[in-house]
Amino acid sequence: MTLPPVVRFEHEGAPVFLEESHALPLVDFVIALRGGALLDPEGHGGLTRMTARLLRRGTTDLLSHQVDEELARLGARLSVTLSRSSVRLHGTVLARNLEPFVALVARLVREPAMRNDDLARAKRRILDELRMLREDDHGLADRHLRAFLFGDHVYGQPVGGTGASLRAIRRADVLAHHARMVRRGALVFGAAGAIDASTLERLVHTHFSGLPRGEKVATKVPTPTVPKGRRVLIVDKKDRSQTQLGLGLLGIKAHDPLFFPFLVADAAFGGTFTSRLVAEVRGKRGWSYGASSQITVAEQRDAWRVWTHPSAENAAACAALELDLIEKFVAEGPTAREVSRAKRFLANGRCFEEDTAARRLDLHLGAELFALDRAHVDRFRPTIRKVTRDAAHEAFAARVRPRDAAIVAVGSAKALAGPLGALPGVVDVKVVKHTAPL
Repeated sequence: MTLPPVVRFEHEGAPVFLEESHALPLVDFVIALRGGALLDPEGHGGLTRMTARLLRRGTTDLLSHQVDEELARLGARLSVTLSRSSVRLHGTVLARNLEPFVALVARLVREPAMRNDDLARAKRRILDELRMLREDDHGLADRHLRAFLFGDHVYGQPVGGTGASLRAIRRADVLAHHARMVRRGALVFGAAGAIDASTLERLVHTHFSGLPRGEKVATKVPTPTVPKGRRVLIVDKKDRSQTQLGLGLLGIKAHDPLFFPFLVADAAFGGTFTSRLVAEVRGKRGWSYGASSQITVAEQRDAWRVWTHPSAENAAACAALELDLIEKFVAEGPTAREVSRAKRFLANGRCFEEDTAARRLDLHLGAELFALDRAHVDRFRPTIRKVTRDAAHEAFAARVRPRDAAIVAVGSAKALAGPLGALPGVVDVKVVKHTAPL
């Protein structure tokens, strides 16, 4: 499948992307602010998330409920999402109402009220979400796994901050942070759907010209390191019969020349229903209904994670098996059949990321934010198909160090501490209560 060419131009130094499609009378309009949670100042974790939330809550002369009413009148929806690399405002609107919709979004971005009442309300909601996270065993495990693997590195810090850092945020902090985020060189624009290039260019020029100048967004991420040896962290939840079990290791960064072979190796190991991990953990032993491995794409080497949820009595055996499987994969690599299946899965599954103009736009925006080359967008399939078994093995063996794994389990410390601590190569075992501050 050959993708239609994306239209790209610039406005005051900001890249603008267009994926035109008139199949439906709808337009997706996206603004990405570079930097995301990486812009959080030291000691102010969650400030970008808070600022992003308040963008949606009104302007100096529009209250939050009036914004919602106007969106409903226009037949539009608007969401704000945060990652480490960007804040994205993504709206979908009826094509005939595009002009007033873009005007509204521009006002939200450029003239947000950031009211104290809205700030207090957002704090309460986020703190409630943190309290609820304690009852989400997988989410709790993932949060602890990142912190345990990366320590004080930015990749170990929660994207949304901590309860303590959120409580310390004041309106003046949010206003100053907004001024740093919204300026020339920090924005990326995109549109998809029933809109042409001249209309998009006019809208961006009309509503987003004259943004303040400022310093270039600086989000250089230091190279992460992890401690030597296998380490175990148990998030103690008494009387849990099932365990959320996560293994974390350093993965691969987006610009690594071994990225695509590693992607194939990951799919062969634990990225598909026919992967080796699934076959061994679920198929042969029935220890966990779900079993998977995951890559996180980032500027530096982010986490490569392996997830299962065995019973408490099988947790240590399951962790030992996973570590053995990883070591064998490093030593011997995937089989030719595993590579063939993984490549077919990745190439065929790509259609779900390209089947609409909005999703194709998202690929281009992601490539822009990470400064990725064509192989990550319109050369994905041929690049994947060229990966050989030897290349996949080489990439996995070069980047994965199974003897330096961080192992996190949410479950009964009484049942898990001894068996997990007895795993080969474990140098440290820690236990924290699931009610510990987040």
